[in-house]
Amino acid sequence: MNNPLDGFRSLAGLNDQLRKMFGPQFFQNIMKQMPQNELKTFHDMDWEQMFGKQLFAENKTAVYPRIDMYETQQEVVAVVEAPGLEKAADVKLSINPDSLTLSGSLAGRFASIKEERFYLNERFRGSFERTVSLPARVRPQGARASYKNGLLEIRILKVPGKKTTPAKNTGRNVPISFG
Repeated sequence: MNNPLDGFRSLAGLNDQLRKMFGPQFFQNIMKQMPQNELKTFHDMDWEQMFGKQLFAENKTAVYPRIDMYETQQEVVAVVEAPGLEKAADVKLSINPDSLTLSGSLAGRFASIKEERFYLNERFRGSFERTVSLPARVRPQGARASYKNGLLEIRILKVPGKKTTPAKNTGRNVPISFG
């Protein structure tokens, strides 16, 4: 999935390089050198108009859906925060021996309301996909998933022994029970 802000990652790298070369206060020192009228012009620029609202809005898709994960002696358990799913077709869960992938779409009850009508719009709506590494090698065939009260609980049996490189084509799509 392409993030419209991927281009700014290279700027962050440039920032790191400049700080290494000229010290951690590099940009603060430059700002102190600038005349006040240039600073005011810089501050008053319509950054939202130039780069779009997305740059300055909280990136709701950055870590969506949020996942808690823990291990028991026999299982890896993931609890996924995904309020608003209504049916199994809204979400797809795929498990490999070393990772899980969750993808889907949340239209929500407010799909017919235009974005500019919202006074506050913090909850995620739209398509999502997230892949996370698992802390132990697992058996995808032994996975179970259930969705209730906005939480998707995924339980996957662990493979005894060390985490090793998985064989190819050992992944599995896991059905999700809605209850």
